[in-house]
Parts: sequence; C-alpha cells; structure tokens
Amino acid sequence: MNKITALIADDEPLLRERLRAHLAQLWPELVIVADARNGNEALELFELHQPQVVFLDVHMPGLNGIETARALGRRAQLVFITAYESYAIQAFDQDAIDYLVKPINPARLSDTVQRLQQQLACPPAASQALDTMFDRLESQLRQRSPARGWLQWIKASVGSSVRLIPVEQVVYMRADDKYTLVIWSDGEALMRQ
Repeated sequence: MNKITALIADDEPLLRERLRAHLAQLWPELVIVADARNGNEALELFELHQPQVVFLDVHMPGLNGIETARALGRRAQLVFITAYESYAIQAFDQDAIDYLVKPINPARLSDTVQRLQQQLACPPAASQALDTMFDRLESQLRQRSPARGWLQWIKASVGSSVRLIPVEQVVYMRADDKYTLVIWSDGEALMRQ
C-alpha cells in the first residue's frame, strides 16, 4: 500500500510544528515530506515531492495560499489553515477539502483527516461520478429555489461550537475590537468579524 504524503506551508514555524504534531496523533500513517515557509517554497517542494495533500496557510510572504493553490491546480488535496475566516469562499473555489481557522481545534482537524482519507480512498472515476452527480443536484436545487439577494444566516461561536443563526432572529449586534457580539432570540454568540 502506498503511503499518503503531505506538505505543510505556513510562515510560522511554531504553527507548522503544532500541525505536524496533531497530524502525527490523528493520522500516524501520513508522511509529511516537507515544510514550506512561503508560497514559492511550497511550489518548489511540491514539484520535488509530489505530495497528495497540501496544508496551506492563506497569509504567507511571496505567493499567498490562494495564489499557491491556483498554481497547484487540482494536483493535490488542499486544506487551508488560517487565522482569517474571510477567505473561505476563495479556498473552496480552489476545490479545498476543508478550511480550518487557527488556533487549530484537534476535533475539527480530526474531521478533516477523515474527509481526506475518504477522498484519497475514492478512485478517480468514482470521484468524477460523484462530482457529476453533485453538479446535477446543485443545478436542480437552483432551479427550484432562486438565489436570494440578502443575508439569511450568521455564523457565530457559542462556547466551543459554531451556530448558524437566522437573521430574522437577531435582536442586535455590538462590535467590540475584533469580535462582534450577536444577541438573538435564543441567546448570544460571538462572531470573529
């Protein structure tokens, strides 16, 4: 059986080591072939080692994580790890398997590892068939319910979990430094924006 290999790209050495340690516990069979300090180095190391998985920070010197992902194309499974939630849409536009927010929650990383293992175990033909099926379902859903032009949900933290709060239930919001307090009919939560 071939070993699954990965590359970690993050400009912060401590965070690279922490991710490496978490992955060693959650996925001992995974071989981290290299660590990159920036996007350019990540591309060079990718060409050298050809890993199946790339963990990318969004904010790095030189090429950022999104630019690096574009350069990699679909040659690897991508997982973005960043302190900024605002890049999630761009990450998923690059076919990312997941988008993790720092500091990394080990339970959340465990879910990502399971997703990666399932994706890597799925043969390419089956994966393409699933993509086709999902595209068809998405098309049917769009035809049945036209896109709305207004915000319907707010994603906010309640303790260690994340809740989707319907906008119509929001009583008020209060900005406080880098967080926003959301008060809604069932309680309160924090947004990191």
